[in-house]
Amino acid sequence: VRLRGQVANALAARLRHTDAEVLAHCRRGLADLARHRTALPSVELRALASGHGAELGQMGLEVVVRAGSPPRVLEWMERTRVAGLLTVQPPELAEIKDDLDALRAVHAELDELAEQPDRGTTTAGPLLAKQLAIENRIRRATWHRHAPGADAGTTVGVAALRRLLDGRVLVEYGTLGDDLVAVVLEPRHSRIVALGSVTAVQEQVRALLFALRRLTQAGRPGPALAGPRLSADLRLSTLHQMLLTPLRLPPGAELVVVPVGPLHGIPWSALHSAPLSLAPSATFWARTRQSVLDRGGRDGCRVVLVAGPNLPGASAEVAALSTVYPQATVLVPPDSTGAAVATVLGGADLAHLACHGRLRADNPMFSSLVLADGPLTVQELETRGLAPYRMVLASCKSGADVSFAGDEVLGFVSALLARGTAGVVASIAAIPDVAAADLMQRLHQRLVRGGTLAQALFEARAGVDPADPAAYVNWCTFSAHGAA
Repeated sequence: VRLRGQVANALAARLRHTDAEVLAHCRRGLADLARHRTALPSVELRALASGHGAELGQMGLEVVVRAGSPPRVLEWMERTRVAGLLTVQPPELAEIKDDLDALRAVHAELDELAEQPDRGTTTAGPLLAKQLAIENRIRRATWHRHAPGADAGTTVGVAALRRLLDGRVLVEYGTLGDDLVAVVLEPRHSRIVALGSVTAVQEQVRALLFALRRLTQAGRPGPALAGPRLSADLRLSTLHQMLLTPLRLPPGAELVVVPVGPLHGIPWSALHSAPLSLAPSATFWARTRQSVLDRGGRDGCRVVLVAGPNLPGASAEVAALSTVYPQATVLVPPDSTGAAVATVLGGADLAHLACHGRLRADNPMFSSLVLADGPLTVQELETRGLAPYRMVLASCKSGADVSFAGDEVLGFVSALLARGTAGVVASIAAIPDVAAADLMQRLHQRLVRGGTLAQALFEARAGVDPADPAAYVNWCTFSAHGAA
């Protein structure tokens, strides 16, 4: 109710053309929302609550963009960007542990049923209803748990961000209605760049993902794949021209990109010919960079390699990586259970998971990685407080965070970064698992030589054969997140 009052006051001030008054009402409303959001016990509730501030965020952004100060625009974008993830609750697993185990058991029954050739929807129906009931119990348990006055933290300032970028260029995107705008922060200069329509970008992304899906499902190269490959190349070129060319970036600059809304679904690494890392906000990237600096270059040696079930290439991928990391903890089916993987993930310096990924756009907290006994969900990662220093997710759609109103996202990458993981490699689309093994081995071979995940992924992608459809899909869809 208070937010509606601030929206009404801001709209009235806009009619009077008094920008300072509009901004004052927007600031007061968003500060009120921040206090309310911090008291909520669930990351899901905090993300949903941010939607109440979407209109205030837009009106404030209009004012600061019109004023033309890049630092002020960046500060305003950061005020609303994934603010719900800045509050981190302590791990609290006891209330939902039994339900998480029950959820894995239901998924195992569903998978077993799917393998039966004479299965029917009438048989699966009760199991799906049971799955939904368990998920609802887990959600409600997290909604009602104690919230011990957690601190939401503060957003990063421009001066501190420049120091942490250390020569990198930050590009943070925002939306004004259907229009895109970007703030470019270089070592000595910053600027605001007006871009095109969000709808036009979405059309290109949809066509690109369709072409990549065709290539993923294909077998060997042949004439039938010429159309999808040509379409994918054309869409990548068009997206580059729409999103990066107008920014006039220095050639070969290492980028930190903060997308917004539908831009989270773009294969950014395929758009730029230099190392590139993504982050849900500049503040989150700054936190991961500070984590790297605090370690003083010590990468650690606690490596975990995990293979999931029903993937022909997963066990072979993990076996190949174990030659790169001879001292690694290796878990393969039937030993790669949810409990076993959760036990080793928390203290890992580097974790690599090669398994099926399931995106739940309807409920992203239950997006999952499929292990030997069922799913490891985003909800479980968040509730257990699992946060390896670095994590490689060789899984379909593991990097496809779901966007919400108010510039919020939920998914594996955002949950890991919020909990303290400093670097993640993940894919925004379905991947051909056998072909991914070669890219993953190249990635880790470069990673052990030093450098960040973004640098290692860039070098590994350079060795991919683009003529092979499966290799091309992996070249497109994997990206690095965070600074590690």
